[in-house]
Amino acid sequence: MVDATMSGTKLTLTAKIARWSAKRRWWVLAGTLLTLAAGIAMSAVFEPQLQDGDGGVGDSKTAADVLDEKFPRGTPSSENLLFSHPDLSVDDPAYQATVEALVARLRELPQVTTVESFYENGDPSRVSADRRVLRVSVFIDREIEVDGHRADAVLDAVAEAREANEADGYTIAVVGSLTTNREVGEMVDEDFGRILVISLSLGLIIMVLAFRAVVAAVIPLTLAVGAIVTATGIAAVISQAYALNGQYTEMILLMGLAVGMDYSLFIVSRYRNERQAGRGKLDAITVASNTTGRAVFYAGITVVVSLTGLALTDHPVFISLALGAILVVLVTIVASFTYIPAVLSILGDNINRLHVPILSRMRGNGIWGAVTDKVMARPLLFAAIAGVGLIAVAVPAASINLGFPSGSKAFNDAVSAKHALRLLEDHFSSGLTDPAFVVVEADDVTTAEVQGAVAALLERVAADPATYYEPFRTVVNPDGDALYVRLGLSGDVDAAEAAVRELRDEIVPSTFGAAGVDGLVTGAVAGNMDFREHMYARAPLVFGFVLGLAFLLLLVMFRSVVIPVKSIILNLLSVGAAYGVLVAVFQWGWGLSLLGSEPSGVIVSWLPLFLFAILFGLSMDYHMLLLSRVKESYDVSHDNSASVSAGVKLTAGQITSAAAIMVGVFSAFALGRDVGLQQFGVGLGVSVLIDATVVRSVLLPATMKLLGDWNWYLPRWLEWLPKVTSADGPPESGAAADSAGITVPQGGDR
Repeated sequence: MVDATMSGTKLTLTAKIARWSAKRRWWVLAGTLLTLAAGIAMSAVFEPQLQDGDGGVGDSKTAADVLDEKFPRGTPSSENLLFSHPDLSVDDPAYQATVEALVARLRELPQVTTVESFYENGDPSRVSADRRVLRVSVFIDREIEVDGHRADAVLDAVAEAREANEADGYTIAVVGSLTTNREVGEMVDEDFGRILVISLSLGLIIMVLAFRAVVAAVIPLTLAVGAIVTATGIAAVISQAYALNGQYTEMILLMGLAVGMDYSLFIVSRYRNERQAGRGKLDAITVASNTTGRAVFYAGITVVVSLTGLALTDHPVFISLALGAILVVLVTIVASFTYIPAVLSILGDNINRLHVPILSRMRGNGIWGAVTDKVMARPLLFAAIAGVGLIAVAVPAASINLGFPSGSKAFNDAVSAKHALRLLEDHFSSGLTDPAFVVVEADDVTTAEVQGAVAALLERVAADPATYYEPFRTVVNPDGDALYVRLGLSGDVDAAEAAVRELRDEIVPSTFGAAGVDGLVTGAVAGNMDFREHMYARAPLVFGFVLGLAFLLLLVMFRSVVIPVKSIILNLLSVGAAYGVLVAVFQWGWGLSLLGSEPSGVIVSWLPLFLFAILFGLSMDYHMLLLSRVKESYDVSHDNSASVSAGVKLTAGQITSAAAIMVGVFSAFALGRDVGLQQFGVGLGVSVLIDATVVRSVLLPATMKLLGDWNWYLPRWLEWLPKVTSADGPPESGAAADSAGITVPQGGDR
C-alpha cells in the first residue's frame, strides 16, 4: 500500500491514519471528546467489580477456599491492642483503669465480637517480662454490616485513648490485618493523590523546558490525562465480566502518565522539527507519524506484548494489573495517531504560542553530542567500561531474597501500627498478627478420631513455644464438617516459614493422617510461600514469551537479526542493574533511611517479574526512537557511523525530556509511604535512568560502531519479511539530512 502524496515516499499505516485524522481534524476532535465523555460515563455507571482476597495459589488457596465456603462468617480478624508505660506496672490500679476504659468502649462496637483481657483471664502470656507492656486481643467479625469500614471505629477509639492518655506517659496502639490494612490503604490513597499532582506538575515543567512553549507543553498532558480517564472507564466495564484487582487504577495512572506524555512528546517534537525544516503543516504531520510515529507504534506494541506475557503467570492479580496497563497503552497509541495529528492540524504553528524565551531548551544535544563523539572515537573502551559497570551494579541481584516484608520492617515510619509491632517484637511476637490456620474437612469433624488429632496437634506445637505462640484457637463450623486451628507464629520470617514447612511436612500428616483426614495449612506466611514458588515456576514462561516476541517485533521493524539480539541484551543489562540497586537499597539498606523505611531483608515476591515486563517494554521506547532515526539515515546514506552519530544527536533532547518525565513519575512512587510501592518506584526509575543515559549514550552507539554494517545483517532466507520502512524514504530533515548529505524536499502548508 503506497501513498504518493509526498514526492513518492511510501507511507506506513501510522502515517496514513495520522494524515486522515489531520484532514478531518474537527471530526476527530469531536470524536475524541465523545470518547472521553464515554469514559467518564462508564466510570460513573459501572461500579468496578473487584477480586475477593489476594489471588492466592497452591495449598494455601485451597484451604482459604474451604474457610470461605464452610465458615459463612469467615475467620474473625484478631487485632492486638498494646499498652505500655515506662514507670507503671500492669498491676497498678491506674494502669488497669486505663486499659479497662478502652476495652469497655471497644466491646460496645457491633463488629467487635470478643475482647480478651489479662484482667479477666489472668493469662500470663499477655504481659511482658518487665510487666510494663500489656497485650489485649480484639476479635472483629468481618461480616457484620456497619457504617463505613469496620476498622474505622476501632482505629478512632484507639486514637482518642492514645491522645487522652499520652500526657500521662501511656503508649497505646493497635495492630492486626484489618486495622493495619485499613491504615495503609488510606495512606496509599493519599499518596496517589499526591503522586498525580507531582507527576502532572513535573511533567508540565519538563515539557515547557523541552518545548519552550506552554501550548506545546500542554498537549502531552491532555493526552495522558485523557488516556487515563478513558482506560479507567473501559476497565470498569470489563470488570463486570472479569473482576479486577483493586490496584488496577494505580497501574493505569502510572502507565498512562509515563507513556502518554512520552509518546506525544516524541511525535510533537518531530512535527516541530519538520516545520522548522520547511515542510508544510500536513506534510510535517505525515512525516512525524511516518517516522517517529512508527517507532512509537512499535514501542507501544512492545509494551503491550511484554505486559501480555504476565498472563502466563496464571495469577489473577498479575492479569488484572497487566490488563489495566495494556488498556491505557492501547488508548495512548490510538490517540497518538488520531488526537495528536488533529490537534497539530488545528494549531499549526500556534503550537509555539506562549513562548518562554528565558528558558533553555532541555534538549541536551550539546552534552550528548560530545559524549557520542567520544564514544564513537573509542567504542571498544567505552563499551567495556559501561558494560562492566552495569554488570557490577547488577551483581547484588545474585543475592536477591524474594518474600514479603514482615514485622515492623514491613512498614514506613509514618504507619502508626509500626509502633505496636515494635512492642510485639520486643515483648511478645509480631507473628501474632499473621497466624497460621490448619484447615480440616471431614464428614464429621466432631468424632473422637478427629478431635484426638486436634489434641495431638496442639500438644506438638505447645511443646515448641519459641515457634508457636498461644493462645491457640480451634473453631468448628455450624455444619460440623470442617474446622480450623489458629496458631500464632514466630515473628522472624525464616522461623515462621520453617514452622509452616514443619506443619505441612510433619505435624499435620502425622496427626490428622492417623485419623484418616487431610489437613491444609494457610495464612499469610503460607500464602506468601506458595506465591513465591508459583512465581519461580512461571518466570521462565514469562521471560521466554516476552523476549521471543520482542525479538520478532524488532526483527520486522529493522529487518536485522543483530539489532534485536543486541537490544535484548542491553535491556537485560539495565533491568539487571535495577534489580541490583533494589537489593542494595531495600535488602542491604543503602540510603533507605532517606525514604523513611528500614531494610526488611527481602524484595517483595511480585516485584521482579512485574518489573521485568514493564521495564522491558518501556525501555524499548528509547531504542525504537533512536534506532528508527539511525535507520532513516542508513537507508539513504548507507554510512553506519554517520547514521549512528546523527540518530543519537537528533533524539538526545527528546529522550532526555522523556526520561526525565518517567524518572520523575517513578520517583514520586518511590517517595510514597508503602514499602512495596517504594521498591516499585526505585526499580522503575533506576532502570529508565540507566537506559536513557548509559545504554542510550554509550553502549548502544559503541556497539553500533563496532559492528558496522553487520548491524543491518538479514539472512537471505528472511528477505520475505515485510518492509515497514523503505530505501527511498522516509526523507530526512534538519541536522540528520545535513549529516547524511541529503536534500530535504519542501512541502506547502497543506
